[in-house]
Formats: sequence, structure tokens, C-alpha cells
Amino acid sequence: MKRNSLRSRVTTFYLGMLAIALVVFSAAVYVGAKTFLTRSLEQKLRNNAHAIISDYLVPLEHKGEPWLVEEMTESYPPGYSDPFVRVSLGTRILYQSGDMHDPFVSMSKVPLPSNQRWFNAFHRETAASGQRIVLYTVPFHGTNGSVIFVETGASVEPIRRVLRSLLLIMLLATPIILVVAAVGGYLLMSQPLKPVVVLTERAERVGRKELGERLPVIPSGDELERLSLALNRMIERLEQALAHNHRFSADASHELRTPLTIIRGELESLIQVPSLPNSVMECIGSALEESTRMAKIVHSLMTISRLDCGEEKIEHAPVNLVDVVNVTLDHMGLLAEEKHISLRFYPGSATFVMGDAMRLKQIVVNLVDNAIKYTQDGGEVSVVVTTEGEKAILRVTDTGIGIPAGALPLVFDRFYRADQARSRESGGTGLGLSIVKAICTVHGGAVFAESVEGKGATFWIELPLLRLDTRVETNVDPMLETARRPVPGR
Repeated sequence: MKRNSLRSRVTTFYLGMLAIALVVFSAAVYVGAKTFLTRSLEQKLRNNAHAIISDYLVPLEHKGEPWLVEEMTESYPPGYSDPFVRVSLGTRILYQSGDMHDPFVSMSKVPLPSNQRWFNAFHRETAASGQRIVLYTVPFHGTNGSVIFVETGASVEPIRRVLRSLLLIMLLATPIILVVAAVGGYLLMSQPLKPVVVLTERAERVGRKELGERLPVIPSGDELERLSLALNRMIERLEQALAHNHRFSADASHELRTPLTIIRGELESLIQVPSLPNSVMECIGSALEESTRMAKIVHSLMTISRLDCGEEKIEHAPVNLVDVVNVTLDHMGLLAEEKHISLRFYPGSATFVMGDAMRLKQIVVNLVDNAIKYTQDGGEVSVVVTTEGEKAILRVTDTGIGIPAGALPLVFDRFYRADQARSRESGGTGLGLSIVKAICTVHGGAVFAESVEGKGATFWIELPLLRLDTRVETNVDPMLETARRPVPGR
């Protein structure tokens, strides 16, 4: 059970409320049982005392003490009497029943009534055996002025035994009830939360491959149905906003291509004119460079827009990522040689993914080119292909200038460059990592970055791993089928 899941929180809340209710209920039952048993015992002692007065003491003056002893012996025989009974006149005991036997309580040393606060009231004594007893004393005033005390008593041990048993039952039953309730509550919550789980799983998939997906509407007539409808309306609004954005980018990029081509053609024609001043030649050359750069930006924007909209044709075939990386690094070896950078490749075993070989090559080119640009002469760039669980991992690490911590969350945004001056000098447009992200998204993967400023950076992509039961030839573009020459520095 996940700690922070709604299911666990609801179950925990339900269990806590049930535990409080059980504790309160158990305490109420315990106090109620104790009060009931105590009052029942006191009522019994009171009734016995008043019965002795009415049945035996009222006719005592006419029938005498021998009759009293005989009648009391029959009703409360010595040695077997529970409750305890004693009738006394001053310090003289007219009749006293024997010791109590359930449990045994020696009554021989129980003092005679002497405190007026005991009269017509209950008080407790501790017998010589250590047992606690409750006594009720009633004075009877005879016609001759004598005062006869009637005492009835009983041990409180039976009540204590019942209460101990009740407490033990509660202590044993409460944890069992809580455990059963926890399991039952957790299982019971699975059905009401099942639509939420379905919504969550479907929401995770929305927009992963293509737009237009919607969440299932739960026909429950409650908050869940309204939630699914509200989420679908929100998704629709977001898709409309994204589609507007993408259309704008694609249309703007498309409209810019023609004038840029014309401008470049005119400039190339103009530069062929003989006897142009050097200053004019420099201006034309600068304009050609900027138009070329602008054409690259427009092309990159069109690529990103088409990938985001799903208009770009992407092949889906088994591709060995190790082969793609190896061939691509062969082509990029010269870039590393120019800056005396050691370009190392650590291939793992054959790692297959489902995707477009040329687009995957574009990922490798952009990441490695980026690493080489921002690594000082004599540095090192390493490329690793591994697998982790159900993911294929491509990791590119450099020993360059690194990326400030505040810039890391923004490096995949369009036109964002952590170092504007150096990016411009190296010919960067700020769109390479955005293209990498778009390609990864189309392939159902993701791209990540980590860096320590001044110590280099690491970029890695995660793509769904393709498990092949039998040998499958990779669908690598013919352009990649070149001689496998070693990459400089490997």
C-alpha cells in the first residue's frame, strides 16, 4: 500500500475514526457494565437488609431471640451464605452468617458498625484475607429503645472478575477488528477508486503519441463523471491552443522559406558582379551568412512544428541504437579532431528500439555536436548506450564549461541559450535541444540533463526498449551503411 495514495489515506482516516469509535465504545461499555454490576449488587444488599428487618426484627419482641436465630439460620445458613449477613445489638452479635466462599472471605474480623456515616449507606472494607467487600448497614429502633444493626455484605471480586474478562475481550477484539477493517476498507476502496485509476492511466497517455485522445467519461452521475467531462473540455482547449501555436510556427516558417531563398539567390548573383568594392563584398558576405543562419532556423522551426503536430512522417521499425550511434560518431570524428577532443564510445550489447533511424541519428548529431562545441580543446566527450529495465539509454557526457543550475530547466526551450555570446559565435540557433526533445517525444521517450558549472554536462535520452525474441536486422538508412572506421580518440 503506497503511503501517499488516496486509497491509503482514506483507509487510514477510516481506520483512525474506527479506532477512536472503538475506544470510546469500549470505555462506555466498561463503565456501563461496572456501574450496572455495582448498582445491582448494592440493590441486592439493600433489599436483603430491609427484608431482614421486616421479616425478622419487627416480630422479634414477640417471638424472642431463639426464634430469630433459628429463622436466620434457615435463611442464611452459616458457612454457605453469600451475601454476608450480621445482626448485632450494641457489641453483642445476635446472628452472623459464616465466611463467604466465592471467593473465600474471612468475616470474623470485620468490625461492628460504629461510624454513623455508615448507617443507611454503603462502605467498603478490606477483610483479613485481603479481599475487598462492600457492606450496607441499617439501624432498627425497637419499641423498647434498643438499636439493632443489620449488615449485609458481599465481595466485589466477582464484579472485578467480570470486568477483567470484559477488558481482556476488548483488548483482544479491538486489534482484530481494526486489522479486518483495514483490509476490508482497503479492498472496499478499490472499487470506488477504480475509475480514478483508469482516468489517471489514460491521462498519462494523452498526448504521448498523438493529439485527439480523450479520457473515458464515467457514467456515475457523481463528481467523477463531472471531473472526466471537465478534464476532456480542458484537454480540448489545450489542444486548440497548441494547434494554433503549431499552425502559426509552421505557416510562418513556410512563408519565410521562399523570401529567404530569393534573398540568398539575389545575394549570390550580386556577389558575382565584377569590380565590387571590398566593403560591399563584405556586406554581401555578411548578409549571406545571416540568410543561411536564418534558413537553418526556419528549417528547424518547421521540423519541430511538424513533429509536434504529427505531420512529419516517422518510420517505425526495429533499430539497433548501438549501430546508429557508432556510424554517426564515425562521421563526427573530424569535428572532435579539430579541437583535439577525445571522442569515446562505450557500446553495450545490441540495443533495439522501435523508431526512425534517421531521426535517431539526428538526436546523436545534435547532442554530440553540442558537447563538442562547449568542450575546451583537449577535453573529452563520451557516449554510452545501456539499458535499464524496459528503457534504452543514450548518454552523452562532456568535460566542458557546464550549464548554470538555474538554466538547466530551460535548456530544451526554443531559442534558449545559456551563453548567448558563445552560442552565436559557434553558430548555434538555440533549437538543437528542442529538436531532440521533439524527436524523443514522438518516439515515446524523454530527454534529461544534469550539469555542474565548470565541470561539464551530461545529456541522456530514454526510449522504450524493444525486446526481440529472434534476430532482427535493423532498418538502418543506407546513408549509415559506411565503413566502420574507429572514431578518433577511441
